[in-house]
Amino acid sequence: MAEQKIVKTACLFCPPGCGINMYVEDNKPVKVEGNPECVVGPICIKAEVIPEWWQTELKSRVMHPLQKVNGNWREITWDQALDTVAENLMKVKEQYGPEALAFYIGTTPENHDYNYLARRLSLAFGTPSFYGCSSTCFFTKQTAGEYTYGAYAPPTIVGTKGIMVWAGNPTESVPLAGDAIVLARTQKGAKLIVIDPRRTLLAKAADIHLAVKPGTDGALALAFLNVIISEGLYNKDFVEKYTLGFDKLAEHVKSYPPEKVAAICDVPADKIRAAAKMYATTAPFTIFQGNSLDTIDNGFQACRGIDCLIAITGNLDIRGGSTLMHDCNYHKWAKEDWEKEGLPAPRVEPAGKVDGPLFYEAVGFPSAVGLYRAMKEEKPYPIKALLVDTGNPVVTLPDTNYLREGIDKLNFMAVHEIYMTETAQLADIVLPAANFYEQQHIYGYVGRPMVMLLNKACEPPEDCWPNGKVWIELAKRLGLEKYIPWKDMNEFEEQFFCPKLGTTMDELKNNPGGWFHTKRTWKKYETQPFETKSGKVELYSEPLAKRGYDPLPTYHEPELSPVNRPDLARQYPLIAMTGTRMIEFAQSMMLGVPTLRGKISEPKAEINTETARRLGIESGDQMIIETHRGRMQIKASVTQYIHPQVVSVPYGFGGLNNVNYLTTWKSTPSEVAMATYRGVPCRVMKALLGEPAKVVTV
Repeated sequence: MAEQKIVKTACLFCPPGCGINMYVEDNKPVKVEGNPECVVGPICIKAEVIPEWWQTELKSRVMHPLQKVNGNWREITWDQALDTVAENLMKVKEQYGPEALAFYIGTTPENHDYNYLARRLSLAFGTPSFYGCSSTCFFTKQTAGEYTYGAYAPPTIVGTKGIMVWAGNPTESVPLAGDAIVLARTQKGAKLIVIDPRRTLLAKAADIHLAVKPGTDGALALAFLNVIISEGLYNKDFVEKYTLGFDKLAEHVKSYPPEKVAAICDVPADKIRAAAKMYATTAPFTIFQGNSLDTIDNGFQACRGIDCLIAITGNLDIRGGSTLMHDCNYHKWAKEDWEKEGLPAPRVEPAGKVDGPLFYEAVGFPSAVGLYRAMKEEKPYPIKALLVDTGNPVVTLPDTNYLREGIDKLNFMAVHEIYMTETAQLADIVLPAANFYEQQHIYGYVGRPMVMLLNKACEPPEDCWPNGKVWIELAKRLGLEKYIPWKDMNEFEEQFFCPKLGTTMDELKNNPGGWFHTKRTWKKYETQPFETKSGKVELYSEPLAKRGYDPLPTYHEPELSPVNRPDLARQYPLIAMTGTRMIEFAQSMMLGVPTLRGKISEPKAEINTETARRLGIESGDQMIIETHRGRMQIKASVTQYIHPQVVSVPYGFGGLNNVNYLTTWKSTPSEVAMATYRGVPCRVMKALLGEPAKVVTV
C-alpha cells in the first residue's frame, strides 16, 4: 500500500479559500478534511468531493498542447505551441501595435501570485489590455468603500447582535459565512434582516424579509437613511467626530421617505421603517453585502448608501459590525512596481478605462466591456489577439452573443486551461494546465490581512503546466526574459515575492493555516485618520463631485427599467435575475462530478407560482427566456418563494442553459462599468414539444 501523506493547502473552488488537509496516495487525493489551523472554514461539499472530482471530471482534462488545423485539433509539443503563440503575438504587434494583445485572467487575478507575472508580462509586451473575471464581481462595493472610508469594510459576524443579508445568499455562495449567520441567529439570538427578491432559507428564518424588486436597492438604502436620520437614531458622537457631509446627507435623504420608496421597491413602507429601526437600535449590527449589488445598474451608488448606513450608526470598524480592510492585489502590485522601476508605460490608455474609471483605479485594470468593444468594434483600438488563462468567459461573462462576435474577429487566441471548455473550443492553441493542487503558490485572502502558502499536493501530468511556468517560458520566446528574470516559480517566490510580502518561505511553511501580514484591530479611526482625502468618512464625497459623479448616494432608475425603456417593458414584462449560485458548483467548475450532479441533475430557473400559471408553465417544463440581448432554454422550477415579477436563473451552465445569452453591459459609462446581471427585462414562454432547441440573438 502506498504511503499516505497529508498536504496543507486550501480549497479554491470559490474565493474564500477554506483551509484543507488533503490526504494523498499514489499522487491523487483520497480524502479532504478542514484544516483546524486555518481561520477560514468550515469546508463545504465542494472541498469534500475533490477526490471524486479527481477521479471523474478531471479524467477529461486536456493532456497535451493542441493546435487547430483546418478546424481539427492535433497534438503538438510545448516548444511548438509556445513558438506558435509567440509568432502570432509578434505578428499582431507589428501590424496593430502591442495593445492589440489582450490578457484575460479567469481565476481572481488579485489573489494568486502567478498573476503578478501575467501582469508584468503584459506590461513588458507593451499592452495595457489586461482583464479579468473581477469585472463581474465584488469590486463595486470595494470601490464604494474606498470612496467612503478609504478602504473596503467586510462584515464581521462573530460578536454581532444583528445581521442584514443584503442581495446575497451566503448559505449557497459563501457557506462559511452562511453557517456563521445561522449560528449567530440560532445560538446567540441575533436579529436577522434579509433583502432578496427570493424567500431563501435565511429569509424564511428572518425577523424581516424585504422582497425588493431587483435593481432598486439604492432607493431602499436611502429610505433606511431617511428613517434613521429623521428619527434621530444615528450615532451622534461618531457622526460628529468622524464624518464629513452629514448635514448634506440628511437634507438629501428627505426626498426618499419609505412611502415613496415603497412604490419603487415594491416593498411595504411599514416593513422598510421596521427594518431601519431594528438596524439602528441594535448594536453591533453587521451587513453582509452579496455580489448581486455589484452587478445591478447604479450598484455603486447603492453600495455607497449602504456604506453611509454602516458609518452613521457607528457600526464601522467594530467587532460585530464591519472592519476596515486592505486586501492583497498582486497584479496591481505588478503595475505599481513597473512604474516605480521607471519602465516604459503602454503607449495608449486601456480600452475600458473610460467606461468605469473608478473601477480601474480600485482594481488596477479596466472593465471587460473594453475588451468586448475593442474586439468587436475595434474601439478605441483593435484587439486582435487574446490570451486566456484558466477562465471560461464564453459561459461566465455577460452578453455571450456580443462576446462571441468579438472572438470571431480575432486573428489569434490561445487558452491555458484544464478542460476543453466552450471558450477553449474557439481557440487556435490550447495549452494544458495544472490544477490548483498540482502547483505551489501564495494566495492572498479577501477581507482578511492574510496570505497562505498553498503547497503542491500532487505532481501534474508531464504536459500540464502550472500558470506561472507558462508566463516565464512565454517571456523567453518573446525576448522579454529580462523583465521576468526568474528561472521558475520557486525562485520567484523565495527571492522576490516573499520579501515583498515581508515574510519568508520558512515563515509561510511554519504557518500552514495562514500568515497574517497585519494584525486586525478595531476602531483604528481613534488613533489614525481614515484613508480618504479629508481623513474622515466622506458621506458627501468631494472627489466624486469633481469627477462629475453624484457626491451623495443617489438612486437612478436602471437604464433598462420601465421608466426609462417603456418599449422594453411592453415587450419584456418580467425581470431576469441571473448569477445566482448553488453550493454544489463554482461558476462553470465541478459540473461533471457525479455526487454533485446527483443533487442538481440539471439547472432550473425559479418562477413565481401565479406567473407560471398565467403562462401555462408547470415545474419541470422547458421554458424559453428571452431578453433584448438573446434567448436561452431551461427547465422551470415553480415556487411561491420569489417575487411575482422576477425569474431567477442559475449561473455557470453552458450550451442552451447559458444564462449569459440574456445579460448585457451597461451601454453608457458609469463609475465602475460592471455588467448588468440583474434587473434585465425579459419574457418567458413555454417551449413547445418538438420545437428545436436553439440559442439565438434577438
